[in-house]
Amino acid sequence: MLVLRRINPRSWPTYRSLSTVEAGTIYEKLVVSIFNRLGASVDRTGGASDNGVDFYGDWQLPNHCKFQIAGQCKHYEHKRIGPAIIREWEGVMSRQDNCLGMVVTTSGFTPSGTAAALSSAYPIALVTIDSPLKANVDSTDWDKVRGFIWNRAAQPFIGRLMVAKKHFDIQKVDLGDPARFTIQLFWDGKPLDMNTNR
Repeated sequence: MLVLRRINPRSWPTYRSLSTVEAGTIYEKLVVSIFNRLGASVDRTGGASDNGVDFYGDWQLPNHCKFQIAGQCKHYEHKRIGPAIIREWEGVMSRQDNCLGMVVTTSGFTPSGTAAALSSAYPIALVTIDSPLKANVDSTDWDKVRGFIWNRAAQPFIGRLMVAKKHFDIQKVDLGDPARFTIQLFWDGKPLDMNTNR
């Protein structure tokens, strides 16, 4: 089992030479680690016979019932997720029972991809999480959640979860570039901090 730890940014250029499969596997493990630090209990299921599900498990938000989550990770350098990937994910979700589906990517979503997810009858959340493989060498926050939105069908799972942008120096933040800010998840008005002990 590979244990994820913060990689020295100076060594990242060597990671850029990884194969697509190796880079995707590292990203899947990073995503699992982040969700587990947010209170979930998920395992990576990705592989040749994963039936489109890269991670699966439970998530219990504070004072809220536990629910199942299944996710698919897309580690792309520049390509944003469009409606075709969302339609494929709906096919995966049609085989899940009472489960919140998550599409997680490094590169964000196109407007039509977002619209497809938001109009879906299946409970879907769209999540953008940085990758250490494409981060700025001087960055110290490459493993941050940059986006988290969900559709109406996901609301019973999400409950009172709220999302807000975090700004550290408003003079240096380009709101049009999600790589320039991070988000904070809130539950009942209190920050849902990552548990670094998980």
